[in-house]
Amino acid sequence: QMAAELRGLDLTGSGRVPLDKLYSQPTSAAYVFHESTEYLRQIGALDEGSNAKPQVRITNYIMGPSNCIASSSYFSVCCLSECEGLMRELEQKIRAPTASAEQLIGLVSNMSSASVEAPRDLPETLVDKLWAIADRHSGKVPLHARLFAQWMHFVFPSECPYPHAVEDPAVLRPSHWSGQRRATATDEERERCISESAQQPEAALGEPLLSQWDDLE
Repeated sequence: QMAAELRGLDLTGSGRVPLDKLYSQPTSAAYVFHESTEYLRQIGALDEGSNAKPQVRITNYIMGPSNCIASSSYFSVCCLSECEGLMRELEQKIRAPTASAEQLIGLVSNMSSASVEAPRDLPETLVDKLWAIADRHSGKVPLHARLFAQWMHFVFPSECPYPHAVEDPAVLRPSHWSGQRRATATDEERERCISESAQQPEAALGEPLLSQWDDLE
């Protein structure tokens, strides 16, 4: 339900929602978002890479520790990643740790998700990125490496999280944020964000996001 609510706020189909729009949700809304920018930034949910206003990566936010319903020193009960289902489908068809770019393009272009209908033609820029990953690895794309995870994020932005490299893995555990004020934005911080964002440009409809591509493997 939360995923559907957030996707309804994503007018560009980028898998992102402007932070000020998140903070502007009325108290009567099904979900009211109050996480601080520090929290969102540390878990990889805050996209500050474009010239437009800061945006929240929907999937990274949903999978974040603030949405875990239970945790202990041994485990946490958190939201499932829809990307895992897509990866499982690929693994069942490929049955190998690597695949050629040609094979992956054929398979992925025929995969549907909650926000994507198949078949479809993948954007040429994404096709070129996949071939570049294959060239980097002697003609084969490693399925469980960071670059392919990043590619899947741009192909399925509403299902696959951006593979943000966190400095401290502890920030992804609910216990790290337990009782810490910095996980929650104050009313003043939210209002300031809304006010400042009013002076910044909106992301253009269909604006390409590959300017944020990171070649780190």
